[in-house]
Amino acid sequence: MKTQIFVTGLTEKPKTLKSLSNMDVKMIQNPYELRAELINNESEKIILAYLPFLELRHFELYRYFQKTYSRVKTFFIVQELSSSMKLKVKASNEFVVLWKTEESHLPTILTKYLAGQTPLLRQDQREENQVRGLVSPSLLPAGTTNKGFQPILPGSFENVSPNGSCVKIKAPFYKDKDFIQLSYQRKDGEFVSVEGQVRWSQWDAAEETQKLGLRFVTSASG
Repeated sequence: MKTQIFVTGLTEKPKTLKSLSNMDVKMIQNPYELRAELINNESEKIILAYLPFLELRHFELYRYFQKTYSRVKTFFIVQELSSSMKLKVKASNEFVVLWKTEESHLPTILTKYLAGQTPLLRQDQREENQVRGLVSPSLLPAGTTNKGFQPILPGSFENVSPNGSCVKIKAPFYKDKDFIQLSYQRKDGEFVSVEGQVRWSQWDAAEETQKLGLRFVTSASG
């Protein structure tokens, strides 16, 4: 039985979901119409609730759906999130909360969720960034994980936020906990450098690229 995806808060089906042949996607204009869709439906059900802001009333409404009907999980996809709501989200595992900027990764996120991996809320939104940067030796102490020699490597961004980034390089060089320096040009045209630590790494043999998940440990400086 196919997984049922119900989308609220949008007028058109997201383009990123059109490739999900193993899921039935249905648009719901009014969230209260979900009751008729969820009743007597024994398949796995995911509600994708698009919201400009996440408020307590949304928690209460979708909590009702999850408690009343079986096999229901709500994914809130938000543009903004207050500090208090961010704390509430992190203290609860009732819902999945994603930034709107992560929408392009929805097929992967949904597939991983159905395989048992629950995604966590990122600290900040990560904007798509098409510019290229340089990954170079860190100015911080190398510690015990960095190799003695660190090359300067060109890198391409998948996304970037004030606190982190995902970047690709053409070498399987870095490991978790390594420090690097990342230099790139911001959207306003300014060139900046920031120190970061590798939180995770993934080698893609087909593309021959290493993807690095970075957590910035200094602020960007021009």
